[in-house]
Formats: sequence, C-alpha cells, structure tokens
Amino acid sequence: MKHSFRTWFLGVTTVFAMLALAFATYAWFTTNRAVSTSTATARTGEETLELQLSTYGGSSFQNADSASIQQINNTDAQYLLPVSTDDLMNFVYSPVTQDGMAKVFQPVENESYYYHGRVYIRASGTGWSDGSTMKLYLDQSDNALGQKVSGNILNAARLGLVFDGDYSSAVILKLSESSNAQSQQVYNTVINGQTLGSNQVLSYRNKNLRAVTDPSVSASTYTVSFGEDTMQVPQNALLNMQFNKIYTVDIYFYIEGCDPDCSSQIEFSTSDLQIGFYGVLDQKETGA
Repeated sequence: MKHSFRTWFLGVTTVFAMLALAFATYAWFTTNRAVSTSTATARTGEETLELQLSTYGGSSFQNADSASIQQINNTDAQYLLPVSTDDLMNFVYSPVTQDGMAKVFQPVENESYYYHGRVYIRASGTGWSDGSTMKLYLDQSDNALGQKVSGNILNAARLGLVFDGDYSSAVILKLSESSNAQSQQVYNTVINGQTLGSNQVLSYRNKNLRAVTDPSVSASTYTVSFGEDTMQVPQNALLNMQFNKIYTVDIYFYIEGCDPDCSSQIEFSTSDLQIGFYGVLDQKETGA
C-alpha cells in the first residue's frame, strides 16, 4: 500500500551524488561526482505529474535517467580545506593556526576549498486546477544522505541548497544526528579572544568577521517519512514549485571548520552522498 500511495500522488526524482572524500592537513576534502536519477509518474484520468531532473537548464533541459552535476567553481576540487559560512555566499578559512588555535581568517576566493555544483529540476504536470503547485522535500527512505561512510566525516559536514538563485532562503543541512566522542572534538576557533562553542559559525560581511548562531538544521526538518500506510510531510518545504518552470538547484558540500567534529578524526574519510528529492502535489480546490 505504501508504494502505490507514493506513486499515485507524488513525483519522485533522486539525485545520486557520489562524493569520494579524502582530506588534506586539517580534514577537508576531495570529490568525485556521479549522478543518476529515477522518476515516477502519477496519472489519474487526464492528469499527469512528474518531477524531472536535468544537468542543463533553459532550452537544453532534458530529463534523463542519468545526469551529472555541473561543477560551478573551476578551482581544483582535489584538496579542500575547512571553511565556515552562515549564508553560502561568504566563506572564510584559516590560512594558519597558532598553537593549534584558528585566530586568523581570510575570505575564500574563487570558491576554493569547497564543492559547488548545480542541477536543474522541473515539476511537469497537466490537468490540475489553476494555482496547483508541487512542494519539494527530501526523501531519506534509502538512507539517502550517507552511504559507505568511513570515519566520522558526516558529523562535521554540511549540505547547502539554494533554489533559483535565492540565497535569502538558502537551506543548510546537517548530515548526521551524531557527534564524535567528546575526547575527539576540538574547540579551536577564536574570535576577539573568545573560543566559539558548538553551535556557532563565522559570518563575513563587508570585511567584518563575527561569530553567529549556526544556521544549519537537521535534514529531517525537510524530510518526508513513511509508515505502513501513511506519509508524514514536514511543516516546511524546500521549495514550492510552479508547474513547467525550470528551477536551478545549487548544491554546496563542505566541512564546517567551526564544528567541534572537524578534527583529525575525519582525515582521509570517505563517503558516498546521495540526495533524494520528493515532490508532493499541492492541489488548489476548484470552485463549485
């Protein structure tokens, strides 16, 4: 019953992003990427519903069973260093440490040290009432956000999603509900003589650096869940999609340097990352 319910009412697209991660001196990574998709189509009478994925946008949009994430930053993604951000636009890093403490920071230029890729999505539908939309969520029913993980890499990792270039509504997700053992955590980010805590990151605006509350949330905040014959939908959606409009999805993957789990314990860790998207029809009722 669960599978027929999901197919009947929902369009499903899954992005498989395999990120093979190897770390440099401080625990920041290298990536290899491959993406494939699977799509389910719902149909009732003359109504169709499908969530589509493409490597390219505009007139080049082409839904396919396999697609690659198009890397946006042209820097060498072989060795990526610890960075910190609260908005996915302004990243900073520490070029040196003093007695093991990070006290000096510089803005990241040319999107070095972290991964930034892009895919395109579209809600394709016909026969629905005017004003109907598709709400987009995550689907982790197949342990989507972490596969074949070695070490504790996901404890310090962040996944950033930006839809249609709107950074004001950027979503930063934690990929793990776990933490390293306390003896393996490191608190070594210092601003104005104060050591940052576990829930703080660095904000960089107009050449000013300050500590702010970590904006990342658990991936479960945007993830649908399933019971035997039921589906639970989160209160907030990643995106509310108009039908037949192409949206960009900017994907950021990085290790948050201020996270106490960003320590030597994740050096040379590896992981396959798989992002699962789930679309839910939001149908507007027609008048009598």
